[in-house]
Order: sequence, then structure tokens, then C-alpha cells
Amino acid sequence: MNNQRLDLGRVDDFQIESFGEPGQRTFRIHISKTGGTVSLWLEKYQVTMLGSAIEELLTRLPGTNRETVMEPGSTFLGELEVRAGELSIAYNQESNSFLVEAGDFESAFDLETITFQSDRVHLQTLHAEIEKIVAASRPRCVLCGTPLTGEPHFCPGQNGHAKLK
Repeated sequence: MNNQRLDLGRVDDFQIESFGEPGQRTFRIHISKTGGTVSLWLEKYQVTMLGSAIEELLTRLPGTNRETVMEPGSTFLGELEVRAGELSIAYNQESNSFLVEAGDFESAFDLETITFQSDRVHLQTLHAEIEKIVAASRPRCVLCGTPLTGEPHFCPGQNGHAKLK
């Protein structure tokens, strides 16, 4: 790690995963690179926002037949698990690749950012996985949008406290 930055460069595989029952789930991006793995633990809103950002990027940037050139990145051996407070994604036109960056970690490590590169195909796969995970959320009340747990809930749309338009 140089300057509190772990640049994984091209990775062998990455995927988004969720664990637990809807309403109690935890989420992570699991990144594999020869010799090691990195797990970025996320909140649901981060997963949702990442999915939206990927969709926007893929829509705005037309596919190209150009070769994607990705850097090998740092040699990383071992396992690292961190809770990421920030996620960003950007397109590098020169290399025709996407750069995913995580930061603001809740950990004892003296580490500011972790980055890795992706091609368009892997990003499309990640987007499809995110859509499946988000769709598996708890159902919402059709009147107020509150996630339903099976228990009765306070609903302004049913109790006369809703604002009429």
C-alpha cells in the first residue's frame, strides 16, 4: 500500500452479495485478485446509489469496440474487510475502463482509498446483480412507502393525517 491507497488495478472478479433477511441484510462487494480478496461492506442506500450511477454511466457512454486497457495494480496478498463510507465510479476514456473507488473507512487500518478497474461487461453484470438484490427488499406500503415487516404500522394515508393535494 502506497500513500494510504490500495490500487488493485485489474481484478479477477468482483460481485455484490447480500446476507440475511430483508430488513436485516448486510451488503458487500467482494473483490478477488490473485493472492487475495477485499470485501467492501456497504449500506443498502450505497448499493442502490451505485446501481443508479452504473446505469447512468452505461446509458450515457456508448459501447465501443476499442480494447479495454487495465493496469495490473498493486500486488495484494491476504484478506481485507472494511466498511466503506463512500463509493464513486468514473470512466477513463483513455483506457476505456471504469474505475471504482471506495473510501472513508470504518477500520483500524491507515488506509484512505481502495480502487479497482472494470470493463463494461463486468460492470453490466454488477448492475444486474444490484437490481436483483434491491428487488428482494421488503415490500412497501402502497399509501406511505414505509417498508412492511408483517406487523401493523402507523400509516398517515389510512389514519386521516395525510395531506390532500
